[in-house]
Amino acid sequence: MCDLILCGAIIKQEEYIDKVIHSVDKHKFKQKFILFDGPPPSRMKTSYNKYKKYKDHIKKHYPDFQVIEYTENLYYKNMLEKFIKENYSVVSQNLLIIQDDVVLDEFDLETTLEIKRDLDECRILYFRENRKRCAHWFNVIDESNPNLIKTHGWSERVYLITKEDLIDILNNLPLKGGKGGKFIEFYYQNMMSRKTWATITEEEQLEYWKRWGCYEHKTIHHKHLVAKR
Repeated sequence: MCDLILCGAIIKQEEYIDKVIHSVDKHKFKQKFILFDGPPPSRMKTSYNKYKKYKDHIKKHYPDFQVIEYTENLYYKNMLEKFIKENYSVVSQNLLIIQDDVVLDEFDLETTLEIKRDLDECRILYFRENRKRCAHWFNVIDESNPNLIKTHGWSERVYLITKEDLIDILNNLPLKGGKGGKFIEFYYQNMMSRKTWATITEEEQLEYWKRWGCYEHKTIHHKHLVAKR
């Protein structure tokens, strides 16, 4: 079985989350969670009140979701890490994690999970944006698999992962990186942007890749709605 985890935050386009949910509502999930980050402390009181009404609206209109609200402004990485570690025994082994301004293509969830399971070294199966890949961000390692592309770098906007692999990746991140520790994917990008990355051997680069095990799906993509916060 697979759980859905939708990561949300204060947002100006409140209708975006409806589009996100609609893009995945055909799938059968064991459990569905929405995580709401705490608002930034610099926001006006009116923004706090508006955010509360937004979250109350979501709870009313989507009773099949378990809504988790955080009061502290944690940002994506810390919020997800806190949730997983505090609910490790509750969540299912497989997780589809999606952000609140991402619309995912139609696809067969069970078939995609099977494709992921059949490839032992695949830890992260991500679905990239439906536009040309930035060369500096996702470097292709191997695209011989009929369904997946092995890459250096990945997108955390929407991906499949097991809870074991997620915890292991989070526990082994360096103390610094990831845009001040706010995001996960930037740790990989930071590594590739260092001068030393170009000087190490391909084997050493692949050893680093093994920490992540990231693959991109060839045909399932996402659309980024680009929320304003």
